Amino acid sequence: MPHAPIWIRALRLVLRPLAWLSERLGSRFYPGLAAAVVAVSVYAIGADVGGAMEHRAYDFIVRSRFRVPPPDPDIVLVDIDEASLAAMAPEYGRWPWPRAVMAELAEGILRQGPAAVVFDITFTDLDVDRPEADRYLREVAARYPETFFAMVRLNPANDRLSELRLAELAGVRPLAHAQPQATVAMLVPYFRDVLDGRRLGTINLHADDDGIVRSYPLYRDVGGWRIHSLPANVVAALGGTLPARPDILLNWRAPPPAYRTMSFYPLYRSLLRRDGARAIDELAGRIVVVGSTAPSLFDIKPTPVARAHPGVEVLMTALDNLKNGDYLTPLPPWVYMLVSGVAVALLAAAFVYNVDWLWLRTLFTVMQIGFLALTYLFLNFSTWFVNLTAPFTAAFAYFLVASFYSRALVLRRNGHPWYSPALDPGRTSQVLLLACRVSAPAPRRRARLHALLQREAGRTRYGAAAPRLFAAAPLVQTLYEDTELFYWLVPPERACAALADLTAMLERVLARVRGPGREPGLQFALHAVRFTVDDRGHWRTAGREAVRTVLELVQQPLRGRLVRSDAFAHVLAACKDVAIAPVLARAGLHRGSELPGG
Repeated sequence: MPHAPIWIRALRLVLRPLAWLSERLGSRFYPGLAAAVVAVSVYAIGADVGGAMEHRAYDFIVRSRFRVPPPDPDIVLVDIDEASLAAMAPEYGRWPWPRAVMAELAEGILRQGPAAVVFDITFTDLDVDRPEADRYLREVAARYPETFFAMVRLNPANDRLSELRLAELAGVRPLAHAQPQATVAMLVPYFRDVLDGRRLGTINLHADDDGIVRSYPLYRDVGGWRIHSLPANVVAALGGTLPARPDILLNWRAPPPAYRTMSFYPLYRSLLRRDGARAIDELAGRIVVVGSTAPSLFDIKPTPVARAHPGVEVLMTALDNLKNGDYLTPLPPWVYMLVSGVAVALLAAAFVYNVDWLWLRTLFTVMQIGFLALTYLFLNFSTWFVNLTAPFTAAFAYFLVASFYSRALVLRRNGHPWYSPALDPGRTSQVLLLACRVSAPAPRRRARLHALLQREAGRTRYGAAAPRLFAAAPLVQTLYEDTELFYWLVPPERACAALADLTAMLERVLARVRGPGREPGLQFALHAVRFTVDDRGHWRTAGREAVRTVLELVQQPLRGRLVRSDAFAHVLAACKDVAIAPVLARAGLHRGSELPGG
């Protein structure tokens, strides 16, 4: 292509070396690529490199799933909302209100017999202006074991500077190696000394790297002590079983407000008056959480289901998940490693055995859709979070690279001028042609034989499979629908290597179709042509004549036999180092007297 545009010549400088490498590697590239992709995938899964993709998949599914678990009706929020803040202000001033307000609320609720009253509020410093209110709340906390309170973990770097001993905190459990004098930096209620059992827990939330809250901590270990979160301690105190993990992946309910909510002010006034305006048992047996959804109190977090999710509802979601045992359970990483390996191995086998391109694309498409569908459906119908984005990515990466390589390999073998110099002007090429006629009577048998031929052609080093003949012309295509055509286009000095490649393919095919009592169902014709690419197009005439010759040869009534032309016999005689396998000799391929002068 001396007169080709400069951009084509530049493209050839890049593509031809890559295609030359593909020709040297052949089908060995596919298992090598598979091993590399699987190794990278295993490392990425083990190191959690794809965490951002996993987070996006989780966020999308929990927002769009069609089966959302309903919120537990026995978990109720007493909400310090904006309306309550405004209604209470004339009498009690701005937040925080006197502790006596919370004590009165707790007593009023406790008269109804709730399972628990949980305060998502930190009562840390003493109110020096109203000490009697502080004493009142302390007395209520001491008197009612159904009350639970929050504490906040501070920066661990300050643990050694703190004087607060872990052994003094309710809800903190010693481990086997607990240090008796271990201290912790923590904001705790001023009445912590009257709390016992599991009535005190942390309310810290830990967002992922992108700032989104997706999980809730159950415990953290400090100095040989296990500090449980408030939802974990509440559920444990009520007889529930906690999972043996430090965090749970939250199974979100509806966007907020998801839970039954009572505004603080009306409930508080009704409980004080005892006027019978509300049912006296509306909170009996329920877990009552006292907290705030008011934006002005700044307890707002971004979550997958809401950009502004009140922290108290995140806590209630954790309570709900733990109480009902329907928190999400991620699969262990080895499952994703295994699925990635199997998916890539299937694609590698399809490329190695030259599976029909339509079937290969179908396999890839079904696999990818299956990964996404399973990820979505599992989170709709179970509490397993099956995140198949890693296998999806591994399969996609493999298919992308292998498809490009396969295309380069096929175009190289076909003599495409961007990938091969075989048809450059002045170049001499040797072409070996193999026509295969499928003559089995049963349709399923014919389909298996066509697939066998394509697979074995895919395993060759130099061979190219021609597209099904005359596919665009239905009449002629019907006449040749039983015929497959393969060819080896190589420089003359590589003719013997191509011959060995061709006979190896024939040997593998015949070994599969011939045997005692087995109907071969295949007929083969072999031909060869050598031409030099010239400007007048004589080489095209020679090529067309060679194709016509081999197609005529394969139509001869020699069922289950090999027929070869004199031109192919010349190549066979010239390549004396290429052995003829017994199965080929029995089928009729041999060096013999057919050669002129032989």
